[in-house]
Amino acid sequence: MARPISDGIQEDNVVPEQDNANGLFDVGDPLIAAVNKFLTPRPSPLTPRDEDLLRQGTGLDLACGLAASSWGEGPTVLLAHGWNSRRTHWGAFINALVAAGFRAVAADAPAHGDSPGSQTNVFEYSQALVRVGEELGPLAGVIGHSFGAGAVAIALHRGLKADRAALISGPASMVSVIEGWGRHHQITEPEIPTFVRLVERAVGTSIESLDVPRFAVGMTHPVLVVHDQGDEDIPVEDGLAVAAAWPGARALITQRYGHRRILLAKEVLSEVVAFLK
Repeated sequence: MARPISDGIQEDNVVPEQDNANGLFDVGDPLIAAVNKFLTPRPSPLTPRDEDLLRQGTGLDLACGLAASSWGEGPTVLLAHGWNSRRTHWGAFINALVAAGFRAVAADAPAHGDSPGSQTNVFEYSQALVRVGEELGPLAGVIGHSFGAGAVAIALHRGLKADRAALISGPASMVSVIEGWGRHHQITEPEIPTFVRLVERAVGTSIESLDVPRFAVGMTHPVLVVHDQGDEDIPVEDGLAVAAAWPGARALITQRYGHRRILLAKEVLSEVVAFLK
């Protein structure tokens, strides 16, 4: 799990002194604080609707420690939510999957919802999804949204077993996500490369290796890529890039739902469920 980076404390994810001496990094308090902010999701309190959905489901005691619930009976479909979200935000999909004869399982990502932790990243999330898949057995399908779509793609690349996958509003380049976040939070252009490498050190693996089109060319899972042309969080070009690189991928490009309402769109629900069946 990603740990906070703190100035002057030598931890595994802190840039060592010799890196500074070599001029590879110019570490200062503002960048360290920015990395910690980037890795820390905001809490998403339960609403009465969330609580009602949880009561309708069955809580799961997963060995990996993530909070999870299941609804319905039948072949299992795993749902991976986005950043600052929680498993109950899949309500429309859960209802559609159960009605179609699937068992829907949704888990709170690390440091999200009712799962433990204070910081996380897409690589850690992907590793957690692999472990969840191992506990649940082979999956009929897996669906990810946004941050969760990136984690699902990486998890499939790293051994998650699922017959089919749907990637909704997901990113293509993790480097671009980090750079975009940095610019939005007033990190200067000269500092952006340092910021990316500090995030990389915290994540614990090459950021470039997490870019979906880079490994998608070797994937064999049938995949449906769903994206909206008006997505203001992750541009539609990301979805198109993933679909172009993934052999045999199908793409569903919508026009009026944006980044979040796409999870409620009837045409998206029906297309994804039909693809999984």
